[in-house]
Amino acid sequence: MPVKEPVVAAVATLVFSENRLLLGKRVREQVFRGWQCPGGFLQRGESVEAAARRYCLEKAGVEIKEIRVGPYTNNIADDDPGGAPLMRHTATLYQIAQLQRVKNAEKFEDQTIVWSWFDLQALPVPQFLPLKLLLEQYNLRQLAGI
Repeated sequence: MPVKEPVVAAVATLVFSENRLLLGKRVREQVFRGWQCPGGFLQRGESVEAAARRYCLEKAGVEIKEIRVGPYTNNIADDDPGGAPLMRHTATLYQIAQLQRVKNAEKFEDQTIVWSWFDLQALPVPQFLPLKLLLEQYNLRQLAGI
């Protein structure tokens, strides 16, 4: 029986500010893969909250506060033709947070990533698979505490 690859855990943070959600364009190998929340893979020995703080600062240049545990998504991307084998099945652990401040304006305004705030009723498409699955399963306004 062949050895199966393990499912990889990722962390993503729903960062809210004034009834808006922070999203960035996901680009891998020069191909746009959809809008996403700040996040990435959980590192060995790292707490989910620490990963959420780290990725928000490293990727989007923002500090977050009032962090709470959110839902998770089970992401099986068999139809992603450009995905690496490791990326075919992940579990995304969501954290929910409020914007504290933009700490690194250069990261936040980096035009290669394009971070933007979106009204909860007018989110851009397409969405990266984990976010798409989250939005299909959960009410974003309820997650935001509105």
